[in-house]
Amino acid sequence: MSVSELKLPAAIGAVAAGGALGALTRYGLGELFPHIWTTLVINVVGSLILGILAALLVHNKGWYVFLGTGFCGGFTTFSSFAVHAVTESPIRSILYVLGTLIPAILAAALGKELGERWIRNREGAVA
Repeated sequence: MSVSELKLPAAIGAVAAGGALGALTRYGLGELFPHIWTTLVINVVGSLILGILAALLVHNKGWYVFLGTGFCGGFTTFSSFAVHAVTESPIRSILYVLGTLIPAILAAALGKELGERWIRNREGAVA
């Protein structure tokens, strides 16, 4: 099912429900671990999850809208990342930006590779 095949109210509902779940998860982790590095970990883990979803749900846009756009969109936070980047000392800001961007991009690539590998292994087991 493609996103265009989803009825607009269903797509909006899927994004909203996934986003609420992701945002609540991020909020809970932020309350449990109130530290700047919590945002970094959340963004890297969210990138890993989104990479996996990009591979696994390539043919299921309905679930991708819920989990990818919704959950991962609500779970990760670019705005908090940006605020941390400009409110720390210059050295800490540079380290924080590089320490977030590089691992997040690598995590997304790793997630996509893991998802694709899982699909290949599953298809090999079925054949």
